[in-house]
Amino acid sequence: MDTQRLSAILLIAGFAVLMVAWLIGPRGIYQTPDLQRRVRIIEEYKTRWNIAQSLIVLSLLLTTSGFFVLNTQLYTVANAWVPTLGAVAFIFAFIPAALFLYRQTTDPLGSYEGAYSGMETLYYWLALAALLLFGIAFLQAGLPVWLGYVTVGATLLFGIVFLVNSGARFLTPGLVVVLSLVIAIFLLRQ
Repeated sequence: MDTQRLSAILLIAGFAVLMVAWLIGPRGIYQTPDLQRRVRIIEEYKTRWNIAQSLIVLSLLLTTSGFFVLNTQLYTVANAWVPTLGAVAFIFAFIPAALFLYRQTTDPLGSYEGAYSGMETLYYWLALAALLLFGIAFLQAGLPVWLGYVTVGATLLFGIVFLVNSGARFLTPGLVVVLSLVIAIFLLRQ
């Protein structure tokens, strides 16, 4: 199996696992602003909560691995440091994300009160930087320009929204997996 296909499979798997986590996770947590109610929902569906949180970590690991594998292909056709720095940013983003998800799993109230927001925010910024670097690498690697421009444009636009409206933080993983899915589908079709 070539690296492009492996990368695409890992990125699609990351998306699929995140969708399964979303389906398994307890309903109603984010529809209520009452933090105590959120914790009660989690306690009521503790097993589903723990499984969903574990699947989210697995999804992030698969996505990070997919971009790392993609980096090994891109650094031969683009400026080597651009996709490599993007892969490193994803690796460094995974670490605080996994720690945040662990803390959110074991202390949901503290998480919702913002006790671990530094780890969460660090993941968001590093993931956005990684996507931006991969978008630039796509433009340098001779891939269709639309793929590079969509990746760079969506990342920059979302980065501005994220900077202006900190309430949009939770949407960052969605941006990462949607762009990952678009990239993976392109890689499989090419």
